[in-house]
Amino acid sequence: MNYAIFRKPSRYIGGEINSIRKEAAARVALCFPDTYEIGMSHLGLKILYSIINSIPYASAERVYAPWVDYESYLREKNLPLTSLENRLPLKAFDIVGFTLQYELSYTNILNMLDLGGIPVRSGERAESHPIIIAGGPGAVNPAPLAPFIDAFVVGDGEEVIKEIVALYSDRGEERNRKDILSSLSTLEGVYVPALHDTARHMVKKRIVQDLDATPYPDTPILPYTSLVHDRISIEVARGCTRGCRFCQAGMTYRPLRERSLDNVISLSKKSIESTGYEEISFTSLSTGDYSCLLPLIRSFNR
Repeated sequence: MNYAIFRKPSRYIGGEINSIRKEAAARVALCFPDTYEIGMSHLGLKILYSIINSIPYASAERVYAPWVDYESYLREKNLPLTSLENRLPLKAFDIVGFTLQYELSYTNILNMLDLGGIPVRSGERAESHPIIIAGGPGAVNPAPLAPFIDAFVVGDGEEVIKEIVALYSDRGEERNRKDILSSLSTLEGVYVPALHDTARHMVKKRIVQDLDATPYPDTPILPYTSLVHDRISIEVARGCTRGCRFCQAGMTYRPLRERSLDNVISLSKKSIESTGYEEISFTSLSTGDYSCLLPLIRSFNR
């Protein structure tokens, strides 16, 4: 492929340092419905990418929304949207996961499904098509995308993603779409529109209680191009105590949980060693409220 005809070819070539290419029984496509430099800045997908690829029988590959020049090329040549790692079209995966970060990206989800050779509406998918799952803050209101998504994950994804992959893998070669969705509907924090009555069914949000006990990527992928947030990101806390009524994130990410000072410092050192970055962002909804902020800053100023 002649990448020179595209505005930013580095968005599509893959093969970055610390990216992972592997063959596995359960193949998961992690999709961000926006361009590469925005999606690569998203911490959530980095966490899921690391967790899934740490499972021996599972692999995770990244897919980002193409810019208009690349999309036009794909449609003109009748080529499918593929992953960066192994160039697999979306329809070749077992599970396709989207993150719902903001409502204006929802049309990109439908466009990516269409480009990937997957029917846009869930009711039109056959046994050969992957299970489409969506999570993130937008999943707290799944109604707008219910006709298009097979299952929604409400809340934190670190634990439930392992359960989803294990559930799919346990089916072996005899994977029945209806049975898989039925099993997914029994998992805490998972909403399946085709099986759950929206007027009666209550989904309990999935919450990770201990951030220190959950996996966190310390070898982030190094891109060939500049990103929106082109630095190491260490999540020091999740949730917020402010309770501002206008803030969706403050409500959906409750309760407040903090990562320990020792863990933050350890992750920072390992991330610097594996990337060579010289900048670190300590992220949370309100980093100024992190209880260990002062000793953290002092340790980095030594």
